[in-house]
Amino acid sequence: MEKNEIRAVIKYLCLKKISSKGIHSDLVETLGDSAPSYSTVARWAKEFKLGRTSTEDEHREGRPSTSLIEDNVKKVEDVVLADRRLTIRQVAEVTGISYGSVQRILANELHMKKVSARWVPRMLTDDQKKNRVDISRVNLEKFQEVKKIFCSVL
Repeated sequence: MEKNEIRAVIKYLCLKKISSKGIHSDLVETLGDSAPSYSTVARWAKEFKLGRTSTEDEHREGRPSTSLIEDNVKKVEDVVLADRRLTIRQVAEVTGISYGSVQRILANELHMKKVSARWVPRMLTDDQKKNRVDISRVNLEKFQEVKKIFCSVL
């Protein structure tokens, strides 16, 4: 169950004048290990008894993310494409962006991961896939031509 659904159940049971312990027991009986803790149930029951009607989380002000702006993504992309062997720490030093932000930009924005000490896109294009298949076929044909020689060397 999602959080809002559980909160709606808590709200309903509060309207029926069931205690927090009773609500928690009912949720544990029904949901088992995925039931919220007693303190969570008690907190939400208290909120609903005080007149809260919404089961949604309150909007919280927070510091906006400044690392995922387009300029920073472009900086990281340019540095990585210039030298794919750089580590995240080196990219962070060159760009002046924090290690975690560089890591997030590489993984989530540029969809890259480290393969054999190089940054590469996660997904191959259709041309790259076709090229790999063609190269594999050529190598297989070469192997089959010299199979006896190859196997006798071992």
